[in-house]
Amino acid sequence: MRHLFFLLAIGTSAHSALAQNYAIGSRSITFIDPARNDRAIATDIYYPAVSAGANSVVAEGEFPVIVFGHGFAMTVGAYQNWREFLVPLGYIVALPTTESALLPGPNHTNFGLDLSFVASRMQAADLDEASPFFGKVMQRAALMGHSMGGGASVLGASGNTNIKCIVCMAPAETDPSAVAAATNVIVPALFLQGTSDNVTPATEHVDLIFNALGSSCKAYASITDGSHCFFANGNFQCDFGEGSVGGPGSLARQAQHEISFAVTEPWLRYFLYDDCTAYDEFIAEMNTNSALGANILSCPNDAPVITENAGTLQSTTAPNYQWYLNGSEILNETAQQHTYAGAGDYQLGTVNVGNCPVLSNTIVISPTGVAEHAPSFALLQQQRTTISLQVNNAHRNVRAEWLDVDGRLLASKEFDDVAQGSQLTLVRPEHQGIKLLRITTPASQHVFKVF
Repeated sequence: MRHLFFLLAIGTSAHSALAQNYAIGSRSITFIDPARNDRAIATDIYYPAVSAGANSVVAEGEFPVIVFGHGFAMTVGAYQNWREFLVPLGYIVALPTTESALLPGPNHTNFGLDLSFVASRMQAADLDEASPFFGKVMQRAALMGHSMGGGASVLGASGNTNIKCIVCMAPAETDPSAVAAATNVIVPALFLQGTSDNVTPATEHVDLIFNALGSSCKAYASITDGSHCFFANGNFQCDFGEGSVGGPGSLARQAQHEISFAVTEPWLRYFLYDDCTAYDEFIAEMNTNSALGANILSCPNDAPVITENAGTLQSTTAPNYQWYLNGSEILNETAQQHTYAGAGDYQLGTVNVGNCPVLSNTIVISPTGVAEHAPSFALLQQQRTTISLQVNNAHRNVRAEWLDVDGRLLASKEFDDVAQGSQLTLVRPEHQGIKLLRITTPASQHVFKVF
């Protein structure tokens, strides 16, 4: 697990890079894959540049790579919207032009391998002194694609741990099956689908692929009235095909672009730039964007909860453990329990997704005993179905969360204001056994163990 100060430095660097509005440079490179009989993979590459234009000098810094797969019979020019959105934010966008002909039909196996190969070659260019990208490529890459390219991204990501995440827009089932390949995709996956897509209906394509994913972190954004082709710019082949099967949805193309950008940008920033604020931004977008319908979010990132007992700090179950004292990691303290030896502010961090830790509540060990950062709430009364707390000081924006002993959220309730001297009565969730009640204000937090 990384040191907290290093994560903060990474986050600051990410914000600095993404705050810039880079010019867009471009060049075409043909990569040769010796493992497939020297297969030539012609690729159009767009990148942050010192000045706009073909073959311009790459901007100072290191940038993650996004390899983008095009749709069936579509040229990479149809995705100008994505390159013009992503490159100024600090991403290198590589678009292989292979398998774009209508006849003969595309080879999905080769296209998926092309996407994966280009990602690896772009990362290798960082160490190649002869490459224009020497010293400019971050060892972070994502596969991204639309329609056939979305299905091919799943093929390319299957069993591939060299990429950090995938983004698939209206992904199509492929041959070989993207559904079958999805079981071996273990990296975080974001899928976007329009509800009015008649080209790749959700029940026949994206739903099957998404449900088969082996990823422990996956998200599905359903765009209300969105269409199949409107993830891209106008393209005759795609638009003609969609028109022949019912036409696009009622959502305008530009609006679908903006919604897609709003969901995708924080996802990429979190997994490719380690921007630790971006995860919450992504969750907020998924939960509050009125243009999104029935979304699916299976990407747990719950913070652990710690308690103190006779000199030992104990955490709820988490994927990994790192104890902190006064905001810094305690060397080699990576167990679920920690026996403290001195005064200070103690927390536990765990990394669920990406590389950013989420931190527990704080317990303060003082020279005279144990104190906890608490919002002046005291346990007053326990009933069979309710629990009451005494409010000793007035607070705004109070959140009460019920958790089981493993830290899983059972129920929550928010209060705009609680008055000094009042009682706060909460309904117990229907859960057997010991529960934790976490009360949080903007300035403090307290955890009660409830039997």
